[in-house]
Amino acid sequence: MKQLVILGGGFAGLWAAMSAAGERADNKAVKIDITLISKDAHLVIRPRLYEGAGEDKRVLLKSLLDKIGVRFIQATIESIDPQHKQVLLSNHTSAQISYDAVILATGSYLKQLDVTGVKQYGFSADTYEETERLDQQLTRIVAAQEEAAKTLVVIGAGFTGLELATELRSRLKKKSDKTCRIILIDKEEIAGAELGVNPKPYIDEALRLHNIELSLGTSIKELTENRVTLADGEVIEAQTVVFANGMEANKLTNNFGKPDVGAQGRLAVAQDLSIPGYDNAYGAGDVVWAYTEPQASSDDSELMTSSEKSLAYNPDRPRTLFSCQHAIQLGRFAGYNAIKKLRGQPGKDYEQTFYATCLDLGDWGALFTTGWDRVADKTGVEGKEMKKMINTQWIYPPSPELSPEEIHAFVAFDEEESAA
Repeated sequence: MKQLVILGGGFAGLWAAMSAAGERADNKAVKIDITLISKDAHLVIRPRLYEGAGEDKRVLLKSLLDKIGVRFIQATIESIDPQHKQVLLSNHTSAQISYDAVILATGSYLKQLDVTGVKQYGFSADTYEETERLDQQLTRIVAAQEEAAKTLVVIGAGFTGLELATELRSRLKKKSDKTCRIILIDKEEIAGAELGVNPKPYIDEALRLHNIELSLGTSIKELTENRVTLADGEVIEAQTVVFANGMEANKLTNNFGKPDVGAQGRLAVAQDLSIPGYDNAYGAGDVVWAYTEPQASSDDSELMTSSEKSLAYNPDRPRTLFSCQHAIQLGRFAGYNAIKKLRGQPGKDYEQTFYATCLDLGDWGALFTTGWDRVADKTGVEGKEMKKMINTQWIYPPSPELSPEEIHAFVAFDEEESAA
């Protein structure tokens, strides 16, 4: 019996498990066990944590995995030994798990800043537990009287920081009529700089509507219980400082060679999502990057091997980002390809040509854009409806109440994808 082990229970890991189980069901000639390992019992719907914690932000893994015949192990993954094809665990009766094929899908986390006071006094919406802690802080500051309690600071004016700042304004208005000051801080000179020029007018309008102050071109230097000191010397009296300063890949990538520092610690993978240099090892989700479109043919590319084409970084070609829309598709391809490889059959090259963003901007609404230049497609109320559909329907896995066949169909490749 061959063993496929999937590491991580986020979007990429769960979709890899569903895809692998579906492909296994289509051809039972080679017997394959599938195991998913995660330290969490739930898939956490991280794209929604800026809204606050709640049971609708978590999906139990085991019931869905049981339905499709995938074993679930809740344990902490300490390390991976790809030479001997073993995964070392803690907090579990089995210290190690052997595999014939592995999918690394352990995700990402908030980048840790080397700044005094961040760990002790900072907040975030990076994990479910951290989001619960932030929720408790919001309840506390609504009742507090001291001046520092009336100011909230968000570090990072990228996608997550913008959603947090605008939603915090909306949430605080529902809790109290007390006026709070919200300050958005970023080292860039423009809020939402990573999103490009097209979203800027809508972002600026939303920030004005929510009366959110900007402190740009600077960074945090020190944090205490009641004070933020910035690199430019400004001091802000505040008790709630929320960090949204960007993501980096889980450190388990180090088990497969040297990660790409210029790509937030992610591993570069071949176009079939295999990890170069390692037998039957695949990557999916936030731990890897891959190009989202096929390589255009050229005289130079004809001289390169398939692996060289996949791994040679070209800034003119779009590559995957830290996002669930990419993680889901990466997981689908990785699960499918891992099963195919165990059977000695060819897999598929990953491809995901459609790209969109939907940025929630609180009471202003939301901005839905399409394409890598992020052209506005839906704004305001119309954008908010799109965001609601994405957040509450499209990014959720199928119900475990469905049959195995229905779950397999949920992740199956259609005819056009199969021909790719």
